[in-house]
Amino acid sequence: MNDGPRPPDPNDLTQPIPVVRRGPPPRRPGPAYGTVRQPDRYDHHFGNVPAYLLARLAAFLVDVPGVAFVLATFGFNGYDRGIFAFAGHDRSGFETLALVALGAALLFGFLCEAIFGTTLGKLLFGLHTRRHDGKHAGLGRVFVRHLLRPLDVLVIGPFLALVTPRHQRAGDLAAGTVVGMSSLGLFAPLIGIALVAALGYAQVTYGGSLTSAVGVAAEIANYAPDSYAQFASFFGAAGAAGSIVKPFANTAQRASAQPTFAPTPAASTDATAAPAEDASPQASAPATDETPAAQDSAAIIQQ
Repeated sequence: MNDGPRPPDPNDLTQPIPVVRRGPPPRRPGPAYGTVRQPDRYDHHFGNVPAYLLARLAAFLVDVPGVAFVLATFGFNGYDRGIFAFAGHDRSGFETLALVALGAALLFGFLCEAIFGTTLGKLLFGLHTRRHDGKHAGLGRVFVRHLLRPLDVLVIGPFLALVTPRHQRAGDLAAGTVVGMSSLGLFAPLIGIALVAALGYAQVTYGGSLTSAVGVAAEIANYAPDSYAQFASFFGAAGAAGSIVKPFANTAQRASAQPTFAPTPAASTDATAAPAEDASPQASAPATDETPAAQDSAAIIQQ
């Protein structure tokens, strides 16, 4: 009896091999049309954090006080040569020289960081200033960063650089910049050393060498404490800073003051010379050559 067609046996070798076709890959969610794709995050390297923070402090000391001192030696040498006749080696001349040298050092550091992304001090310690995404910081961001430097010189700058994730001070937070390790590696300190050698050669050749350096250091020791105390008292900060600096200013002023001696009259060798001051009334009477007898005869004639 015919029961109809039997179902195919799955174990039969004559069955066709099934073909599996892959569908299109799933579409990844992307930004909507017209939106700007955010750049990938740049991985800033800092190395050992305590050594990194000390490197930033040392770079600041090189860029501002160090460069200002070297530039001041050029001005000091100009005073000696008579090139700068508007000031001299006194307190007023020292204050003028200090302000000009400090301003020139700040301008030099600003231009170097805006153009090259680094400064002389940062090169020496292998540091570089970038944006968050690793691109060049640019003129505007570096200007904002340097504009807030006086605020960072106080305690807030080192504190923020210590606690923030990217070790940013107030100027970095406002400008959107990060100071990290230079991509040049060991070549950065070598370039910095070469620039320092070139600056030293220029100072020896045109800046008066060791003579002007010692002269600037002596003027700093003599005039800087008193000038700073006066500057602090002018802004009403003499209560804290002025009370600390004023004793040093008085000590430096006393050390630099030259003793004055009143001229003493030469001793007279004339034995007949009269004393300079005599309180007796007889010394003030006019001396006469007449004898007592002649005086009596003159009195009789007058009567």
